Amino acid sequence: MDKTVVKALSVLEALSNSDRARGVTELAAEVDMTKANVHRLLRTLLALGYVSQNESSAYQLSLKMWELGSRRVANLDLIDVAKPVVRQLCAQVNESVQLLVPEKLTVVCVDKADSAQPLRATTVVGSRVPIHAVSGGKAVLAFSPEVAATLAYPLEAYTSATITSQAAMESEMAYAREHGYAVNRGEWRPDIWGIAAPIHNAQNKVTGAICVWGAETRMSGEATARLGKCVAAAAARISGDLGCVNAGVT
Repeated sequence: MDKTVVKALSVLEALSNSDRARGVTELAAEVDMTKANVHRLLRTLLALGYVSQNESSAYQLSLKMWELGSRRVANLDLIDVAKPVVRQLCAQVNESVQLLVPEKLTVVCVDKADSAQPLRATTVVGSRVPIHAVSGGKAVLAFSPEVAATLAYPLEAYTSATITSQAAMESEMAYAREHGYAVNRGEWRPDIWGIAAPIHNAQNKVTGAICVWGAETRMSGEATARLGKCVAAAAARISGDLGCVNAGVT
């Protein structure tokens, strides 16, 4: 048995059993290792993306832990609550739907339902995309100022439509707050649009976003407002089921 692997797993298990981020000294005492050894393991796990650090430099598990194996996160309350809504929304609008959760400056797909349209958008559960280039990410940014404040401008462009300037992104976030949903106009994939609304938990904190996405021809123009209302209603329902007392359609 590889002792280094065992030690690394001990550190990960200690983090998984905690409801808060942990410091090196505290972890070292719990797993009965030297601080130097724990620090070395944590730096390796951080570089590999299995742990992250908060603003106080304490360590916590990252979502990469849930991207392993089947790449599903069925034990999370959000997914259990949102799963039927994701499928109902897909059937209602006949477009693909994603459930996304933020992880640093990305959003991760943790559930989805694919449209039956011949020309449809699709992805895999566990995929990760830049937070500023998709509607789900912009929905998170619009209602999470602490996350939006960490964006480093100019932002990276992925298509000719990707928003890269601070002024343009602030305008997009203001639009999302006013309408209750954010729009991606071919900013991640050309000719693919997305419309997303934020999901709030019982503490009224943004915990994810639900997104409808598909061909620009079916989502632009008058369809944007119609789909936006459907997405906002779905997000409000999930938020309410999670215990958010202020959940509602904007």
